[in-house]
Formats: sequence, C-alpha cells, structure tokens
Amino acid sequence: MCWPSFERRRSGVDGAQQQRVLVAQLDAQQYTTPSPLTQSSIGGHVRHSLDHFRFLVDAEEKCVDYDTRNRGTTVETDPAVAAAEIDALCGLFCELTEDQLGQDLRCSFMMSGGGDRQEFESNMKRELFFCTHHAIHHNALIKIIASELGLGHMCPSDMGMAPSTLNFNCGR
Repeated sequence: MCWPSFERRRSGVDGAQQQRVLVAQLDAQQYTTPSPLTQSSIGGHVRHSLDHFRFLVDAEEKCVDYDTRNRGTTVETDPAVAAAEIDALCGLFCELTEDQLGQDLRCSFMMSGGGDRQEFESNMKRELFFCTHHAIHHNALIKIIASELGLGHMCPSDMGMAPSTLNFNCGR
C-alpha cells in the first residue's frame, strides 16, 4: 500500500516521538548513565539518531554526510534540549511538501575504518525513510538500556519495533 503524503512525512516523526515520550520522563543522570553492557547511554543514542535527521535537513550543497559525529553536545547530555530538538525536527518534517520530499541530493558514507568514502544519488523521501529506520534501530537499543537501568516501564510498548513487525502483530 502506498502511504499518503502526510503518512510519509509522519513516519520520521513517529520514531522521534517514541524517543520524546521517554526523554520527557528522564532526569540528566538517567539520560547520561551508560549501559553496563554497551557503555553507551540513552542520550548518546538519542543524539546519534537525531543527528541523522538534522544532517538530512541541514545538508550543505545537498550532500548528506551521515558519518559526521557531534558527540558530547547538549542534545546528548540534557534531556530538555533533546526534547526541544525532537520537537523542532518533527515540526520541520511535518511541513515538508511533495516537491521537497522529491528533492534530489547526494549522500556520503564512510565504507571502512580506513576512511574510504562513497557518494551516491538519492532524494529527500528515501533518506527520510533511511533516517526513520535508523532511529527505530536505535530506539530498540534505547529501550534495552532503559530496561537495564530499571527504566523500561517508561518506554512506549512499541518502542524500537520495526513497522513490518507492528504490521505482522496487528494480523494484517
């Protein structure tokens, strides 16, 4: 089934809103405490997934570089700042027009630890879907970390679940 235009824009919003539900309930210590298993924090995963959405919106010369890392920012350390960034990004994605969704752009990825890079052609819509699936993956990790820290009850029940899994679980 082809999603209506609004649903394509909302898809990115929904993954970020799952983060927003959790982030709104956390204090700075809970948000920045590293997982005993992975040594990463909820804040680190939120920042990383939001960076991807932000890189897409702010792409200079229409080239998205997903390998840029803005580690240690207030989005990673302050849940209120993260919540504001989620709200800002959700607002931007809900305002995208069909023309903007179809806008051509280039993406750059690092293909090895040696720094080898590849560029390829894409468009805003395809990259919004990539960022959404990337966020879902990180939401699953965030939910695991929250559970490790005794905070799993604060997560939406479907946090980190792929759309295909949700669809399957609904019996469609």
